[in-house]
Amino acid sequence: MNKKTKVELMWILGVIAVLAVSMVWNIMLVDNQSAEIAQADTGKIPTGPYVIDVVGRQWDWAFTNYTGNTTYDAFTVQVNHTYTLVITSEPNPGSTAVIHSLLIPQMGLQSYAVPGQTNVIQFTPTHVGAYYFVCVEYCGEYHYTMRGYMTVVN
Repeated sequence: MNKKTKVELMWILGVIAVLAVSMVWNIMLVDNQSAEIAQADTGKIPTGPYVIDVVGRQWDWAFTNYTGNTTYDAFTVQVNHTYTLVITSEPNPGSTAVIHSLLIPQMGLQSYAVPGQTNVIQFTPTHVGAYYFVCVEYCGEYHYTMRGYMTVVN
């Protein structure tokens, strides 16, 4: 075996070794993931002042708190309280049901809004401020209007 063949073989084995280590590393990281995008409703949705019903509609978000007060494309929560978002999607009358996805990036929250399915996600805001949210699942012509603000107050 000449020198060029040995060098080429070493490069090939080196690349294979790097890819194998990278593969094992990524498999370990993925297997250890405990966070899910959303958890399907188990029938044990808590009730009370910290539960907010969220409905993705074409083309806005409706937020209803425990008093029945509904706001569109904006909602307010208090700092250091754990909130439960109960998320679903409203089918359009006379048209096909649409999937949405609520993303609040600064809180690390994302959950799908699927017609006929309820997803539950909990979070605890720790800083006062205004945080934008957006639909990240293309849902039609006016998808770009499905955005708003969550305000965290004392």
